[in-house]
Amino acid sequence: MSTMKCNRCGSEKVMTNLRVQVGHNPAIGARGQDLEVEVQRNPDALIFKQTQKEALRATVCGECGNASLSVENPQALWRVYTERKDS
Repeated sequence: MSTMKCNRCGSEKVMTNLRVQVGHNPAIGARGQDLEVEVQRNPDALIFKQTQKEALRATVCGECGNASLSVENPQALWRVYTERKDS
C-alpha cells in the first residue's frame, strides 16, 4: 500500500475519506448530515428537477491541517451534468 503525502508540507500523516457534516449537535442528540454536491438534470422545472446528489469526502493532513474535498461518485454527477436540459 502506497502512502499519501500532504501537498503542502510533505507529511505522511494524511487522513482520507473523512465525512464532512453539517448540523451535528451532540448536546441535543442531533446527528449531522453529509455535505453534498448536487446537479439537476432539469434545473428550470418547477418540480421533478431530477437531482443527482453525491456526498463530499475530505482528505486532511494531520500535521499542517491542509484539507481537500472530493466527491464519492463523480461519474454520476458528470453523467447528469452532460444530460442537462439547459446545456
